[in-house]
Amino acid sequence: MNATFSQYLTEALILVSPAIFLLVLLLMATVKLPHNQFCVLLGIAQLFFLVLFGLFSQHEPNAMPSAIPLGNVAAAEAQRKYTDFQDVHGTLIIGFGFLVAFLRRYGFASFTISMMLTSFTLELSLLVRGFLTDEFATNGKFYVNLQNMINADYTAAVVLISYGALCGKLSPMQYLLMALIEAPFSIFNEYILVKMLGVQDIGGSMVIHVFGAVFGLVAGRILYNKNWRESEHFGSVYHSDILTFIATGFLWVFWPSFNATNAFGVDARNRAIVNTYTALIGSTITAFILSSFFSKNEKFNIRHLTNASLAGGVALGACANILLSPFDALIVGVFAGAISVLGFIYFGPHFLEKKFNITDTRGVFNLHALPGIIGVLASSLALACYQNNSFPENSRIVPSGRYKFEQALYQLAGLGITLAFATVVGAITGLILKIKLLTHIREKEVYCDADFFEVPEDYDFTTRVTSHIDHVELTETRVASEQKPLMGEKA
Repeated sequence: MNATFSQYLTEALILVSPAIFLLVLLLMATVKLPHNQFCVLLGIAQLFFLVLFGLFSQHEPNAMPSAIPLGNVAAAEAQRKYTDFQDVHGTLIIGFGFLVAFLRRYGFASFTISMMLTSFTLELSLLVRGFLTDEFATNGKFYVNLQNMINADYTAAVVLISYGALCGKLSPMQYLLMALIEAPFSIFNEYILVKMLGVQDIGGSMVIHVFGAVFGLVAGRILYNKNWRESEHFGSVYHSDILTFIATGFLWVFWPSFNATNAFGVDARNRAIVNTYTALIGSTITAFILSSFFSKNEKFNIRHLTNASLAGGVALGACANILLSPFDALIVGVFAGAISVLGFIYFGPHFLEKKFNITDTRGVFNLHALPGIIGVLASSLALACYQNNSFPENSRIVPSGRYKFEQALYQLAGLGITLAFATVVGAITGLILKIKLLTHIREKEVYCDADFFEVPEDYDFTTRVTSHIDHVELTETRVASEQKPLMGEKA
């Protein structure tokens, strides 16, 4: 906190300059080469990344061959980090990837675009974050290690949340440009909140969930097309909804690792894991109660259950290490689950779509934005209500020289900054993606794979024709066959 404004400005320029430079190159290339824009964009980006990785990246000393064997403590820490990395990385590829697979005509793209955006953002994030490290400032090189990979995964989660809001509406070219712009600015937002302001957000309620959701929704509003809402292709079928169960189950199991891996100290890590599981239990039970209660036929809505059940994990991102009682975590989970279900029933269709023409493909407003805000409010309230000696200085929850009431206000300030920053950057990104020279998806082919993927011959029948069949009757007809007379019988 002793750094001057000029130092912060210099670091900010280092943070965004590679992406800005690459963006200019890519836009110039796409103007000159209107065809195969996606290949040109991704090819130039990959070459750019290869050069930067070759010049500036290296393994940390513990990962290099040495005559001195790695100590037991270091080996145990490396194994723990790898376990955390597996959990966090799995939530991205399997969790976020299959959570958008409910669209009946967008099954290929929903998962593969998620995987492509994850890989691209990981490379970009490792570079941008690496340029901000002390190692790079000292030696001109940065380490690529498990902790940095985990942090890069968090940035990829931001992009995938935005992709959830825009899923099925843009071309691969536009998704790639979106990631190129969003990733550095999400890191910049995280840098301001965590490093400069000392905001507590170990699981990313603000810097991941709120930022990603607001960015995607605002960009979608700028790009809005009435066909998005009226398209006959939007919707699911029975078997495509089942795929979301895989995502929900995977996220439900591994979300505690997502919230706890960056907790400081064994006590905070254990507390974050238990609190997150407790909140997930609360949000899941609440989702079942309210989904049935608000249904005219007392039936469950599958979108409520597969999304609102995860709201407790989202909310605990800002307070998993702050809450000192399982009861507090359970209350937060119940509130998060309730606001998520109500969001799907009322806020989304009546507030976002009808009032502001914001179409939210996967419901990120209800799963990420609203529960994320609940989590920030809970963190601020907990800091204000707990006793003064609840958080010793070595816990790093309240920065040195700051009172807990001040920290509570910093939490709210961080939320305001995130909302404003995501809105501005999302709007600018939407304007860039709206440029006519870029490849756009055909208006009548939104939420469809066929424009960008080689699909099987039964694609149109199984994803479009069968979805319009309301009733099928099968009638068994017995066909009389002539029986030949047996030998010795008269015909």
